[in-house]
Amino acid sequence: MLPIEVGSPSHRAINFDEIADEEGLRTNIELIDEIRDQAVAKMEKYKEKTKEHVSKKSKVKNFQVGDLVLRDTEASDLTNTGKLMAKWEGPYKIKEVLRPGTYNLEIMDESGIPNTWHGIKLRKYYQ
Repeated sequence: MLPIEVGSPSHRAINFDEIADEEGLRTNIELIDEIRDQAVAKMEKYKEKTKEHVSKKSKVKNFQVGDLVLRDTEASDLTNTGKLMAKWEGPYKIKEVLRPGTYNLEIMDESGIPNTWHGIKLRKYYQ
């Protein structure tokens, strides 16, 4: 009880029932497993929705060997980026498809580039 409720009882103090309170607490303890299961189900649903949202935004582009692509400048050199700098550089040729979405590139004069590149950081070059 609050100190002010000692002198003039409040609605909470007048309607207090200890037996009903204990029964309510026991009921809450019995239902705790069900509430936890509901929380786990909500978390799984949230994770699934988040996964769908992320996969919708990041579509993996499929390129074939010999396709011409442009490379994201932020992925290749962080120091060479800025507001007025070019966002894409190239063109480069797809030298090898390591797995879907991962590529080895080569410069147009047939010299290879040492790193592998993800399809999100590439875009098709149209002549």
